[in-house]
Amino acid sequence: MNFLPASFEKRVQCYRVLDEDGYTILSNMSELVMIDLSISYRSTTSLKVYSGMVTLNTMEKFLYEAQRQGRLSFYLTTYGEEAINLGSAAALSSDDIVLAQV
Repeated sequence: MNFLPASFEKRVQCYRVLDEDGYTILSNMSELVMIDLSISYRSTTSLKVYSGMVTLNTMEKFLYEAQRQGRLSFYLTTYGEEAINLGSAAALSSDDIVLAQV
């Protein structure tokens, strides 16, 4: 099996378990997941995303309970997937176009 890169540009450092060829990376992973808190933008963004994740999780508990009590007809939770919503939104810039789908 071969993994074809989508681009030959240098990749953004991120937490990775497999290399480009699909083999396990045996290096020290903790270096890749460290957040540089000395940069105020990253620190502020990280704290806002984390705060949003906690808020979303708390809100979900209330809405799920309301659905179970019959006060809402339908509610689908995103437990364990909070980072998907907030991480995607944090990566958006003001000139990005978002097309919603229902």
